[in-house]
Amino acid sequence: MSGPVPSNLVLLSGLAKCAPGTKVRFLGCVDEYMVKTATLRLKHDYPVSSQPTVAHVDIEHVLERIKSHEMDVGTWLNVIGYVERGKPRRVFVQAVAVWDAGNVDLAAYEAAAEKR
Repeated sequence: MSGPVPSNLVLLSGLAKCAPGTKVRFLGCVDEYMVKTATLRLKHDYPVSSQPTVAHVDIEHVLERIKSHEMDVGTWLNVIGYVERGKPRRVFVQAVAVWDAGNVDLAAYEAAAEKR
């Protein structure tokens, strides 16, 4: 019996290294919501760099389940989705699930993700 493919926990900065089609789970902070394309631009400046990696997350398939406050700038979100082709320092993800990360402990999350 087979089930859905498990997601790989990665840091947003590691998404660019994932092959297209890889199912991932990551955390990011909403930097912008582009209404026309139903795309969230997420950032997580870890490890700290002069230009943080940006993930463009297509939320069209989960738009009916996402809450309006989850698209607010500054909101931390958990995302499960599939990596699509992108440019260096930018990656595109097709979301299959998005939810508010709440009061996330960033240091603990970063340490857990680094261990993987």
